[in-house]
Amino acid sequence: MSDRLSIGLALSGGGSRAIAFHLGCMRALHDRGVLGRVSIISAVSGGSVIAALYAYYDEPFPEFEARVLKLLRRGLVWGIVRQTLFSIETLAILAAWGTSGAAAFVGAFIKLLIRLIGIFGVSALFLSRMAEICAAPLPRFASRTTAFERHLYTLFGEATVDQVARRGLHLSINATELRTGTAFRFGSKESGCWRLGRLLTPPHVARAVAASAAFPAFLPAFDQTLRFRKNGEEREHRVIITDGGVYDNLGITCLLPDRSADWSTNAHPVDFIIACDAGPGMPTGSDRPYFWGSRMLATINTIHRRTHSLSYNLLHRMARTGELRGFLLPYLGQIDERLPYCPADLIPRSATFDYPTNFSPMPQSAIDALSLRGEQLTRLLLDHHAPAL
Repeated sequence: MSDRLSIGLALSGGGSRAIAFHLGCMRALHDRGVLGRVSIISAVSGGSVIAALYAYYDEPFPEFEARVLKLLRRGLVWGIVRQTLFSIETLAILAAWGTSGAAAFVGAFIKLLIRLIGIFGVSALFLSRMAEICAAPLPRFASRTTAFERHLYTLFGEATVDQVARRGLHLSINATELRTGTAFRFGSKESGCWRLGRLLTPPHVARAVAASAAFPAFLPAFDQTLRFRKNGEEREHRVIITDGGVYDNLGITCLLPDRSADWSTNAHPVDFIIACDAGPGMPTGSDRPYFWGSRMLATINTIHRRTHSLSYNLLHRMARTGELRGFLLPYLGQIDERLPYCPADLIPRSATFDYPTNFSPMPQSAIDALSLRGEQLTRLLLDHHAPAL
């Protein structure tokens, strides 16, 4: 393949599991001379952490790898706890929790009244409006997610997303805007979403990464008012931004060749996509999602798997029709027997696929297994499907 081939790298979500797996994938790409030819990295959630560590430091790969390994061993959870408990934010967070609880109770009570009134045929428009107001009365200005952001400042300082340190590299950190149900991208070229427009001021890297990794089940969404420009007009909009995996956990959408900058923020069409997926793959069927929490988690996982399948199908179709010159899909949850060939020393799927996706400290044995599987799968796929890359 020509050296002029534009290559995009997508790093999926998946917490620390994704960081460790992607480290191995990037190690293989670096060793084969491919990583330095990547023109755009599109990252989601856990993938955004390692992508930002790579993009916003201009250093040799061994130093980058050493910093990632240190982060995995230490984890991010205790940093969030420290920022939550030992900062001026603590009282604000407790107050926010109290307000949210009271608002939720009032909202639920009004909705109950609406149901009862509806039984007797009385209009409930006014009470419906009151329930909507109680659902989110004020922006949440302090939360565990803002504590997460404060901790990330220890990694990225005051750098803004437009200040990529690696020459010739673009970065798109993907999140989801819940009010409009659209992708919200923090990018080196621009930040914003197609419904609201482009942000006037580039956000800090710490904010972008925290927003992308704010998994809804554990971390609240960012809730703030930002200033956008769209069609030559400047306006303020309240946004509620959460984990990028809600919209696209694989992170390939901004890399696709049919994306237009007229309609999409951070459109970076490329010829060849390397999509590294830290998903667990096919479920075993042993889970019993009976209670509310397990049902909700199973629902989210099912949606992720379905959107992943659609993304895989799209990549195959675009490669078949020539819209893409090709793609590689190093996939943590890949069934080993379905690989083009299976090396004798391959770290098996069974040893890694069910590792938790949180940001807790990771034992060295898990780091080694996850990163080595990523490295082995990437090398294998490069050799078999794209030896000239």
